[in-house]
This record gives sequence, structure tokens and C-alpha cells, in this order.
Amino acid sequence: MIQDLGKEKADNALYAKVVEFVDTTFKKERQRRHFERTVFWIEKFLPDAGEAERIAAYAHDIERGVEGEKEHDYLNVEILRRHQENGADIIAKFLLKIGADENTVFTVKHLVRRHEVGGDVRQEALKDADSVSYFDMNAEWFVKERVTTQGYEKIKGKFDWMFNRINEERKQFARENYEKWSHELEK
Repeated sequence: MIQDLGKEKADNALYAKVVEFVDTTFKKERQRRHFERTVFWIEKFLPDAGEAERIAAYAHDIERGVEGEKEHDYLNVEILRRHQENGADIIAKFLLKIGADENTVFTVKHLVRRHEVGGDVRQEALKDADSVSYFDMNAEWFVKERVTTQGYEKIKGKFDWMFNRINEERKQFARENYEKWSHELEK
């Protein structure tokens, strides 16, 4: 039991370093809330989620923080592939730098590498957690702030894509916000 507590404390220290790295990279509170909520949802979707899953959930969009926010064409397979792979490499390099074990680095990289399109059960859970968190934390901002620069069609397309990629059983967690913000977008 004492060994387990020591490992848990070490894991929490690793997670805390990742949170600090991500929060320093992204300056906006809105982004931080999205990452926190993604962690919440992955823990709900994967009751056995460990430190690696929480790290992947918090750091899944690190590529956008390091490379800078740019317009993302969510339907462009090549852009999504690069976003996932670059993010996976960035967080893996950071984890190695702070002394994370090989298994943690492998697992985080594996999850982030497919967080937009899914794949295995755990990658699907991260994808779905990202989407549900998007509707919890980001959809309002897209309606109120981004619609003026991106236009109705692009935002509506983003909403539909983010919602439709969620596993059928998990859509229930996003449906209310998807409908609410889609309705607001129509106004």
C-alpha cells in the first residue's frame, strides 16, 4: 500500500508538470477549461483511466499551442493527421525530457496520435471526450466570437462534425449542448 501511494504521488507530479507545460503554452482560460473537461470525460468513459490517459486528455491539442492557432480545416484528412502526429511527438518529447517512463510515453503518444479520428477503444474514448468537452466549453465561444470571422457554414460544419464523430452511446452527453449552440448559431 505504501508503494502504491508513492507511485500515485509520482504520477501526480508527472501530470502536474504536463499541466504546467500545456497551460504555459496556451494562455487562454477557455483552452484550459476545455483540457480539464476533456480529462473529466475520459475518466467517465474509461473508468480504469490512468495517468497516461489523463495526460493525453490534457495535452491532446498541444500542437496548436506550440505551432500556433491557425485555421483548421476539420475535414482535411492531411491537416488532421499532421495535427495528431505533431502533437503526439511534441508531448512524447516533453515527457521524455521530464523523465517519464517508457510505457507512459508510449501510451500518451498512442492516444494523442489518433485523438481526432479515433481507432482503438482508448483512442475512441479520447476522441469522444474531446468532442463532448468541446460542446461543454468551446461551442459558445465559436457562436459568439468565431462566427464573425469564419461564418455560419464553417461553424455549423464544425458543430456537426464534432457531434457526428462521437460514439452513439456517448452522444447523449453532448446532445443538449450541441442542440443549444446549434440553435444559437441559427439566430
